[in-house]
Amino acid sequence: MVFLFDGEHLVDATPDGRRFLAGGPKGLTDWQRFCALIVPRFPGFPERMERLPKDGSALLTEAGGEAQLTATWLDGVIRLTLQMPRFDEDAGLTDAQSLAALTAELATLRDVVEAMPTPAWQQDDKGGVAWANSAYLDIVRSRHDAGQIVWPLPVLFSQPKGEPGSPHRQVIDTGSGSGTGAGRDRWFDCVAVEAHGASLHFALPADATVRAETALRNFVQTLTKTFAELPIGLAVFNRRRELVLFNPAMSELFNLEPEFLTGRPTLLNVLDRLRETRMMPEPKNYRSWREQILRLERDASDGVYSDTWTLPGGQVYRVTGRPHPDGAVAFLFEDISTEMSMTRRFRGEIETGQAVIDSLPEAIVVFSSAGVLTLSNSAYAELWGEDPRLVMGTTDIAGATAKWQAQCLLTQSEAAADLSHRIRQREAWSCELIRRDGRRLDCFLKPVAGGCMMVEFRDATQADAADAHPVPRASTG
Repeated sequence: MVFLFDGEHLVDATPDGRRFLAGGPKGLTDWQRFCALIVPRFPGFPERMERLPKDGSALLTEAGGEAQLTATWLDGVIRLTLQMPRFDEDAGLTDAQSLAALTAELATLRDVVEAMPTPAWQQDDKGGVAWANSAYLDIVRSRHDAGQIVWPLPVLFSQPKGEPGSPHRQVIDTGSGSGTGAGRDRWFDCVAVEAHGASLHFALPADATVRAETALRNFVQTLTKTFAELPIGLAVFNRRRELVLFNPAMSELFNLEPEFLTGRPTLLNVLDRLRETRMMPEPKNYRSWREQILRLERDASDGVYSDTWTLPGGQVYRVTGRPHPDGAVAFLFEDISTEMSMTRRFRGEIETGQAVIDSLPEAIVVFSSAGVLTLSNSAYAELWGEDPRLVMGTTDIAGATAKWQAQCLLTQSEAAADLSHRIRQREAWSCELIRRDGRRLDCFLKPVAGGCMMVEFRDATQADAADAHPVPRASTG
């Protein structure tokens, strides 16, 4: 095969030479395509071509083969003669049928390599790029103009470190050339393998992986900052019940050293430390302690563990266990000491207030702004025969007045109906009701804070009797 090159342009070639050149990478000049085919077989070809104008001629022998390449400098034109070994069946090389099969297989492999969407290239023993596929050349063209591409091609990726075949991630700048995708960084996972003494390299696109890892890292950082500011203690134990995640509140609530928590203690070790430092409820004995631990772990795995720990020091913690993926368990520790103290104080105030109104002789009932019975005393329950625990929050104005009307004389129906209307209107008013048992009741309506209405019933019969028979006072003279 004979070729005549004038710079980058093929002037002429034999038919076999043109077919040979057609197997080179697409999108390159004639000279670059010839170099892409020749350099892997004749490693010293680029250096000899640089000295060709001075030497006048050069003879190269195929590395590991029998082909020869002769180059001659003809006044600016390079004449190249490529002599391939004759396929002689008697010499043990191959026959025509086998040669056709090998040729077809070679064409298929070339098509596969050229169609690969990932860059692939071969480096010589000096680290230079001896061969590259179209994906690699596309990146080269995006970094350089077509006229600036020289052979050997520039090395885009650094040599992977570590064991052969292990991926090595790196980023390359596609440059500011005119090619597609110019002006942005791209990430690749590079892999190098040795095959028949050659160093083959592959770069797998990793942009999507890098974006996902960056998003995950930012998300984890956001969660970490959020957890660090939470006043609730967080502890996550993996499938082996080792502590893999905790926040600073965990250390502050239980006075645990960060060194202890970062040592990945087990759930049993953490709870044992809490028991030793009296930072969890004191068990009656070791057996009950073990049963408590087993119940805690089992219920947390089922997502139903919730308990209130009253510590010997007076603190009260709400503990919640929740299952996590892959068999992990998360515990939340919330200090509710202030909340419990306020609850106890409010409960005490409510009980005191209830005891005060229960001590009054007048029957008292209070309706909320929504017209619901929210408060009554024991005198009211005795007068109207209603258990305050049953009517509290379940009886409205209509239900209560109907109860009063049913126990009063029929002549008092109009007064009871008017009473219901005035309670809804939040008017201060008073009237007299006569029960079926003959007792007369003085009824008083008083608006109170929060849009509520208080209704007071006084026994007028006892009051009249007291006025008719006054109690004599002791003499002081």
